[in-house]
Amino acid sequence: MPEIFYNAMVLREPYSGVEVTVHQLACALARYGSLRTCVCVPSGHRAIPVAPHVRLRTICAAASRSRLLRIAWEQTVLPLLLLRARAPLLHAPAYVAPLLTPCPLVLTIHDLHVMTHPQFCRTRNILHYKLLIPPSVKKAAAIITFSSYIKNTVLTRFPAVREERIHVISPGLSQAMTHCTDHARLQAVRQRYDLPTSFLLFVGDLTSRKNILSLIDAFAIVQSERPDLHLVLAGAADSAAAAVIDAAIHRNGVRHRVILTGYVSAEDLPVLYSLAQAFVFPSHDEGFGLPPIEAMACGCPVVCSGGAVLENCGAAAVTCDPSDRTSIASAVSLLLDQPAFREEKIEAGYRKAAEFTWEKSAHATEAVYRSVLDASASARQEIPT
Repeated sequence: MPEIFYNAMVLREPYSGVEVTVHQLACALARYGSLRTCVCVPSGHRAIPVAPHVRLRTICAAASRSRLLRIAWEQTVLPLLLLRARAPLLHAPAYVAPLLTPCPLVLTIHDLHVMTHPQFCRTRNILHYKLLIPPSVKKAAAIITFSSYIKNTVLTRFPAVREERIHVISPGLSQAMTHCTDHARLQAVRQRYDLPTSFLLFVGDLTSRKNILSLIDAFAIVQSERPDLHLVLAGAADSAAAAVIDAAIHRNGVRHRVILTGYVSAEDLPVLYSLAQAFVFPSHDEGFGLPPIEAMACGCPVVCSGGAVLENCGAAAVTCDPSDRTSIASAVSLLLDQPAFREEKIEAGYRKAAEFTWEKSAHATEAVYRSVLDASASARQEIPT
């Protein structure tokens, strides 16, 4: 059988949630899969394991340099590659596919924020995804979502889609996401980011959708009774977001208690989680919410909001109302004030995080591939000669 194509051209540093899952699934298909697959990658991508059934195809540097050039490549060159290779299937793991996809399509929808929460999205993302998500959904033989929450959102927004076309497959966790007990590593990361002894942690892009301002407001409430407590915000912010965050920090009088680390490397993240007293994730909306699961795997108790995050964290997390800073503060205080309760959530978090493995994700993804390939083969046999 000719190679399946997996379009991983979205892999440009720095990686956020989408890039992490696209990269990790490619690695998992190499480690645990068996179907012949061609993975299209940009130059400079993070390593993907070598495997007899997986071939990496590095695309020209021009298509790797900018988002616009990548989109142009996906819409023009990729369909030609699929035709020449007689590809039996394309997996587009990042929202959209070529308008002229010449083979059956498996599409991953991480979320539909551009439709459900456009106020939190950049204009370029709204234009790009509102233009290309609808035809991609219509074309897809199968759609993968990371949560039932997003599956239901897709069904609501695209009522013509049959429910059986949508498959909920949770992503896994990197094998590096474990509690760190290495004193040298702990000290090195603490010094690298100038971390205090006691701190709450947030990991993710510092955007309005992540509800950073309410988190800072809630931290000010919690910190008023705990003068040694700090808040560490680990993630990237553009200049506009940074200015708004800085204003919130000053307004709450916690200037010397909030630390912005900037982007944190994948190597340092497990250590950061391991050092924190609690992980706080009061996001307005998520397609899955990987950081809370990562925190649990590293022995850090979690406070989170609802939606897909609550679906995946379950009772292992303490929940809060993201629109109410007092609710966020109360949830954090529960973990800080009740050691036995905190330990209970840590143990529950370990058990919950263990459910998310890339081996399971790879096998489930290849099962979707096989079902689409079988349906395509049956359809060809039914065509009269």
